[in-house]
Amino acid sequence: MKSGKFWLAVLVGGVVLNILDILLHGIILHGYYAQMPELFNPPGNPVLFIVCDFVVVLVYAWVYDRVYGSFGGGAKGGATYGLYAGVITSFPTWLFMSVLMKGWPMSLSWIWTINGIVWSIIIGAVIGALYKKGQMASAA
Repeated sequence: MKSGKFWLAVLVGGVVLNILDILLHGIILHGYYAQMPELFNPPGNPVLFIVCDFVVVLVYAWVYDRVYGSFGGGAKGGATYGLYAGVITSFPTWLFMSVLMKGWPMSLSWIWTINGIVWSIIIGAVIGALYKKGQMASAA
């Protein structure tokens, strides 16, 4: 069973990620997305978006729980972990979208790549800030 700090990191990180997604996708990029309606499905259930962000943070926290010794505790160690995790997940995923998907703009690939790396750093820092080295729940 994971510690209370683990679940607190998931809760706080999930809230932070939802706020970041609302700001970026719901406000900042709203006009950009409106220019390519053929690319996106009709808006889905917002509850599903909220739950998915918490699942993403749960996975990030679980992986951090397994590798935090390599990055150190605290916000700095978590942010470093987030940088690596963001590059590993965002860079190949979004850059290949323009190769795989007809009509996927390269500009959107770069926006989502940079966004993924930045929010990974932020979520990593949030998760790391809630831990001090050696205080994580055992990985067993």
